[in-house]
Amino acid sequence: MIVKDYVTLADRQMHFRHVDGDGVPIVFLHRTPKPSHSFVPLMRALTSVAPLYAFDTPGFGASFDPPGLPSIADYAGWIGEALDRLSLAEAHLFGHHTGVLIASEFARTDPARVQSLMLNGIPFLNADERAAFRARLQRPSLPDPDGAALMDTWQRMLPLFPDFDAQLVQDEFRFALRAMDGRHQAFAALCDFDLPAAFSGVTCPVLAMTAEDDIFMPQFDRVRAARPDAVTHVFGRAGVASPELQTAEIAAAIEEFLNRL
Repeated sequence: MIVKDYVTLADRQMHFRHVDGDGVPIVFLHRTPKPSHSFVPLMRALTSVAPLYAFDTPGFGASFDPPGLPSIADYAGWIGEALDRLSLAEAHLFGHHTGVLIASEFARTDPARVQSLMLNGIPFLNADERAAFRARLQRPSLPDPDGAALMDTWQRMLPLFPDFDAQLVQDEFRFALRAMDGRHQAFAALCDFDLPAAFSGVTCPVLAMTAEDDIFMPQFDRVRAARPDAVTHVFGRAGVASPELQTAEIAAAIEEFLNRL
């Protein structure tokens, strides 16, 4: 059973989902804007594999809202503090999109605690690509009297998926509305973070995955070049929703990868 809970960091709380089990836990770090909810199908598929923890990054889901513009190092620090409070000395880290950056930074700065990285949809962007990504970003629309911001947010969520799926779009929409500030913060942190440089300091085993139509698929060959020892998988079309739409494929890849380790 997936249980919801909170961990207290000083005077703030982070929300997470977890499944009890034996062995080294898998910690899931989500995309922007959908929080740990995005990993529910995958957690259900992996309940017999290991203890599972999926956090709502600060600014998302039911976690606290951080002030200012946190860096990826800040997000990684909050995850590390949460693991300390939960007495989790080591873990396998699974990151999706923004979660890839947080997991990679954590593995780089605290390698003794990370047994492996499992990364899906990898923003392996160079400086020019990060600048171009920043230029395309728009601040989330603020609430207005006639509700135009709601329609704007809905229209931004629609193209994220290969086909219209009412439940997926609805979920992305409602979590995007909750994370108006969190979305801006996380994307700003993404644009500031040099993942290729950080990745060069990652020494643990790596499982690298992508959907064939993922927004970061064009950079996937660079991931292979940076870590030729990584286990890699390219799945079919899923847009941003690989954990939800490719659950069986990802679960099988994780189990195979952990068995190799």
